[in-house]
Amino acid sequence: MLTTKAFLTGLAAASVSMAAISGIVVKDTIGTIPISGAVVQLEKGGQTATTGSDGRFTLASTSILPRKTEQSLQHNFSVAMQNGSLRLNVAGKSVVEVTTFDLNGKALSSVRRPMDPGTHSITLPYRGEGIYLCKVKVGKNESSLKINSVVGVSLAGAVTSQGSSSYSILAKQASVNSVINDVIAVAKEGYLNYRVKVRNSDTSGIAIRMIVCADTVKDVEGNVYQAVRIGNQVWMAENLRTTKYNDGTPIPLDTSSASWARATTPEYCYPLNTTNADSIKKFGPLYNFYVVNPQNPKKLAPAGWHVPTDAELTILENYLIANRYTWNGTNTGNKIAKSLTARTDWRDTINTQGTIGCDLTKNNTSGFSFLPGGDRHPDGTFGHVPGGYGGLWTSTVRTNDPSHVLYRFLFYDFDYVYHGDSAPKNCALSVRLVRD
Repeated sequence: MLTTKAFLTGLAAASVSMAAISGIVVKDTIGTIPISGAVVQLEKGGQTATTGSDGRFTLASTSILPRKTEQSLQHNFSVAMQNGSLRLNVAGKSVVEVTTFDLNGKALSSVRRPMDPGTHSITLPYRGEGIYLCKVKVGKNESSLKINSVVGVSLAGAVTSQGSSSYSILAKQASVNSVINDVIAVAKEGYLNYRVKVRNSDTSGIAIRMIVCADTVKDVEGNVYQAVRIGNQVWMAENLRTTKYNDGTPIPLDTSSASWARATTPEYCYPLNTTNADSIKKFGPLYNFYVVNPQNPKKLAPAGWHVPTDAELTILENYLIANRYTWNGTNTGNKIAKSLTARTDWRDTINTQGTIGCDLTKNNTSGFSFLPGGDRHPDGTFGHVPGGYGGLWTSTVRTNDPSHVLYRFLFYDFDYVYHGDSAPKNCALSVRLVRD
């Protein structure tokens, strides 16, 4: 159910519109070879399209038109487009008026009806491709939408009463630049799944470059992971998600800070102890080192894979530097953080050039796709700042102090990979596997 709270989360006094998104999907290694049959989807809006023989697609996105005058709507109603229909969530019993206009301000259709508190759906008439404007009035509050009907998006059904009145102010407002707030996901067999946050108001001509999937691997619980070749190594392109060793033995889950701090045996947890299924699937568990320790007779990785050593992660980093995966295109310096990190879920509120959080669309040129799962401290508390950072275990303990382990950290406001050598074994970090 679409609730007022859910709809307004992260949106400061906004109304909803539809904006066309178009682009091309090509093979990354060449950059000019189109990929046909790729499924392109907006994760929040739900709209989908399939690329043609030329690799091109067109779909629509729910976008946001900022309106300072609409703050009062937060406690009255919310409105959005969903599957071709207006979805309204009305906080109190109200009379709802919906009027549709063309760009000249001519009213094309209207409906007026009483509504009880709750979620309601109004289907708009299909009028062919083009831009239409819509005014929604609930009591004394109004919200204006711009609807772009494009190929693959059908607005079907009927709204009562044709009219001829005009509403020129609405047409003027629709010229305000919209801001997309969604994620484009692209899937095609043989390629790594592609995801990128879309917030730019210019949504035409997007070029999506897909990287070949080098392998797939299944863990004991049936989770299937994609893998990417980087140099002579093949890495999982997703965080490990298993909660069992490869012989099926369960790994203990520990949500208690007190018991976690005392642990000297294998345990796992989820970031911030989340129980959200989407977050669990996306970020995977955080494991303490007792789980990944090569001395542990129980093995975490599926056959043919293993937790990387510090040396293997260094090989990965050196390859990326030597082959100019640095943010500034040089082959010197550890400026490769953007090339390793995903184009979604990281904080993107920083403008420092070259950092992970500055323009997420330039991230993940390697296909490693690392996400910010955060960490858990030795005292059992979580240091996770949403979208702020994430860490990876190596299987290498510190030579002069075997009670501490070498690891890697990636911070949203850094342009480099941080090398750490002092993680106690009851810290918790994410795990990526490398092929034997």
